[in-house]
Amino acid sequence: MFARCKKWILSAFTTNESEEQSSEPKQTNHEKGNNSANNSQLFITITSTLIDGVKVAMATLLSIFVPQYCAETGGTCTLQENFTNLTTFNEFVIGWNFITLGLFSYLAYVQNTREAYFISHLEEDLNQPYTSLHKIAKDYPKILNRVKAFNKKLYTWSKWTVIFFGCNVMFSSILVFYYFYDGFRTATTLLANVLLVSTKLYATIEICKKCNSSKPMALSTIHSTSISYNVIDDNYVKQPKKTGMYELSVKIDPSKAKRRRASSVGA
Repeated sequence: MFARCKKWILSAFTTNESEEQSSEPKQTNHEKGNNSANNSQLFITITSTLIDGVKVAMATLLSIFVPQYCAETGGTCTLQENFTNLTTFNEFVIGWNFITLGLFSYLAYVQNTREAYFISHLEEDLNQPYTSLHKIAKDYPKILNRVKAFNKKLYTWSKWTVIFFGCNVMFSSILVFYYFYDGFRTATTLLANVLLVSTKLYATIEICKKCNSSKPMALSTIHSTSISYNVIDDNYVKQPKKTGMYELSVKIDPSKAKRRRASSVGA
């Protein structure tokens, strides 16, 4: 299962990666330690995404998961009742909830493809400055351009997600507080679900601002700890060209060489 998830995440940039490999030589002998570390980081990325997915579902589908009062039964609505006998506004809010959930899903896809690219092409070196990538990657323009593109894309979709999520909270709050208020549980559940995702969104926006500065960086938005991919992965480091032992630095004209052999024979 892990191999399938890894393949799915890496599939987003296999085309561009092949272009980079053709121009930037890759080492033939991979170090087992680096591969193990990459697999571990990918596993953490997938696990974090699944956990965040549950939080996002609870925070976006507020008209479904927040306790609501049903006048017909005189008690808290069930999940089935939240989908039956709906008003026009109720249908609108549920639809907006699912649109917001879809936007979060695409944002998670952008985050994971970005993270997977950083894991496969870059490394974290604690001996280098936190912001050293823009200097080290000058000799690797394709990788640096891809980092910039990922940062810009993530920032754009993060801002759109914040806008839609804000509207989603507003519409859902009007629905559950004005029409189906079920006491203190309604307020606490809605607030708790919103805060779970709001803090994550805020952190992502702040990281995107840093990464899109004049000195582009590759900061992780998946891991709970701060990770800066600040050097090029060993597999993509350019190797110095080796000159053959018997290569001549001066080219000899073949016609002159023939004349020299002919004169030596005549002598």
